[in-house]
Amino acid sequence: MKILVLGSDGRAHALVWKLFSSPSAEVFCAPGNGGAVQLAPQVDVDLERASEIARWAFSEQIDLIVPADSNTLWAGMVDEVVSMHIGVFGASQRSTRLEWSRCYTKEFLQRYGLPTARGRSFTSLPTAEKYLAAQSLPVVLKADHPAGGGGIYHDRYAALEGLRGLFVNRPIEGSSHGVVIEEYLLGSSVSFSAIVDGSTAIPLLPVRTYDQLSAAPDSPRAPGMGAISGNSSYAQRLGTHLHKHLIDPIIAALAQEGLPYWGILGIDCVITEQGPRVVGLRCSLRDMEAQVMLPRLDGDLVPLMEAAISRRLHQLPPPRWRDEASVGVALVSQGYPNHFPASAPLRGLSDIDKGVLVFHDQTHNPAGLRYSAST
Repeated sequence: MKILVLGSDGRAHALVWKLFSSPSAEVFCAPGNGGAVQLAPQVDVDLERASEIARWAFSEQIDLIVPADSNTLWAGMVDEVVSMHIGVFGASQRSTRLEWSRCYTKEFLQRYGLPTARGRSFTSLPTAEKYLAAQSLPVVLKADHPAGGGGIYHDRYAALEGLRGLFVNRPIEGSSHGVVIEEYLLGSSVSFSAIVDGSTAIPLLPVRTYDQLSAAPDSPRAPGMGAISGNSSYAQRLGTHLHKHLIDPIIAALAQEGLPYWGILGIDCVITEQGPRVVGLRCSLRDMEAQVMLPRLDGDLVPLMEAAISRRLHQLPPPRWRDEASVGVALVSQGYPNHFPASAPLRGLSDIDKGVLVFHDQTHNPAGLRYSAST
């Protein structure tokens, strides 16, 4: 089976690494990164043009396209290849609204009574300002489009200025000026994903995520700085709870919405004293989530992906997981996430301890710059 993985971040490398171990897979990556290309041939296609990817995949007789993130799904990857008999492990363009419109997601969660942070979505600045003025601090603001930003505000004036900025900013052409205003939740951040085929879900593992640059109280937010995939009895109970009370109800709600959905369905939640509260939905694995979870999967990932797109997950047994924990830490350039060099030499990768995996995120290997990628 010929498989094309789309993406250049750490989860793309992790997917290439896991699929590379499948005896039935011949893996390609587009564009990949300095680590992924050590395992899979690099393909030169424009990821912003789903039609170009589809034409290349058809000409090379690719059997399965695996988008690492949801960008190409939002661009219509599934819709583009529907007549070419090429499988895509991911949701249709219409279904990606779950990730690409925070306003839609907020309304969706509230419409079906799914546990989420208290708050509302707005498309009117005056109405949003009035609502914000009545909220307690700290408060969370989110632009409708994920690229539009947002933040946690502890000061009323700064929050109002931030709100106005979100309404002015339009991150991509055609995106709305919507904003979500939510209460700030205290608790651990957890990502949980499942492989779904429209009706059946095979749960993966809950992953504790860390989205601050450091442990300092005033540390800036920097998504994907670390993650833990544990094997405790608590982690197992949490996964069972999230599957039963969140993943399955979301799949049922999507069916009522008339949104056919297959691929990865992910939730980001905060574990509060009152229980899990959903703060976001995803159509792909999170970057660090993939890097700590996929190494624990004891078996072949390809049959799970094939079963999802052919709507027969109910025929498969639950996946097996290695009885061990996995910890991931992001190594970033000095000055990240604000001001940092666009390109810097990587040193020391050949000295990594045995048993430690290194997954690359948008690295490259130009002539004269040599480094080794751990496999």
